[in-house]
Amino acid sequence: MFDKQFLIKLRNFAIFIVIYTLIFFLFFSTLSYTLPFVIGIIVSLISLPLVKFLKRKLKFKDSIASLISVLLAYIIFILLLIGIFTKITYEIKQLVSSIPNVNTFIPYIQEYFDKLRLYYDAIDPAIVQKINEQVTKFAYSSLDIPLSILNKLLSIVLKLPVIFLILFVSLLSSYFFSKDMLNFRSSILNIFTPDGKKKFSLIVDELNKSLTGYIKAYSFIVTLTFIETYIGFSILNIKYALILSIVSAIFDVLPILGIGAVYSLVALYYIITKKYIIAFGILILYLIVTIVRQILEPKLVSASLGLHPVAVLAAIFIGIKAYGFVGMIYLIFLMVLYNILKKTKIL
Repeated sequence: MFDKQFLIKLRNFAIFIVIYTLIFFLFFSTLSYTLPFVIGIIVSLISLPLVKFLKRKLKFKDSIASLISVLLAYIIFILLLIGIFTKITYEIKQLVSSIPNVNTFIPYIQEYFDKLRLYYDAIDPAIVQKINEQVTKFAYSSLDIPLSILNKLLSIVLKLPVIFLILFVSLLSSYFFSKDMLNFRSSILNIFTPDGKKKFSLIVDELNKSLTGYIKAYSFIVTLTFIETYIGFSILNIKYALILSIVSAIFDVLPILGIGAVYSLVALYYIITKKYIIAFGILILYLIVTIVRQILEPKLVSASLGLHPVAVLAAIFIGIKAYGFVGMIYLIFLMVLYNILKKTKIL
């Protein structure tokens, strides 16, 4: 019934889907155990251009070039981390000490209902009471969210010994991966035929290019969200602009929550405290940040991965709807790897 060549391609595609899915979920299910080594590989790939420069231009030995490159990468990262952590710690202390008791909001909420009663005397008092209870309950639950975020941040502080252990193992693995990266690739190439070497090199180069481009694209998007939020909150004279901007940037890559979780809570606080202009400014800022992200994300990701913008939009929408952020990554890299294998005529 069907063409034999078509059936062969369909079978190969099915095998590819199964193998890719198994590797993908195996990687994420074991990431908690392999994280230092994954970081090591990423850092070694990032520092590889500097290693090549030190070896070829300055005639450094492999070990010295790798050590300098890796240490430089980690020193820059640690200095940035210390600066951010110091500022966040200061703002957390200020924020915890200034969080008002939820009971201070009750008079504001009660005042709104008193005004409503003047205009809607005909409403059944039982309905008004029910609405009052629901809004009060919402106020309590809303204030629980920032407190839970603070608890998470404090739990990270308590886990610092584990974090430093991961950092130490990552540093060592980065050095060894960086030192042996070029030799490791040459050793793998020796097992292939001349044609196989070309295909393998092309696959590795394309994957490296796609992964680097993907990380750069989303790093730019998250950084842009942070900068927009920080500038906007600073202009609106909102306290703790830095920590709120960092939380917004983190939430920006979490589709279930998104930056709306942060913006809505901050806006709600200023609405309840009758600072309507600031609340309105927060909503306008949220629209600007969201629109900029929706415009840039498909273009940046599609350009970095070599995919059509419509395909990227479909992967983002379907992946998020199905399995959230992990589902989006799964579909995007499924298409990337499939395109690479098509180029090399493996599929």
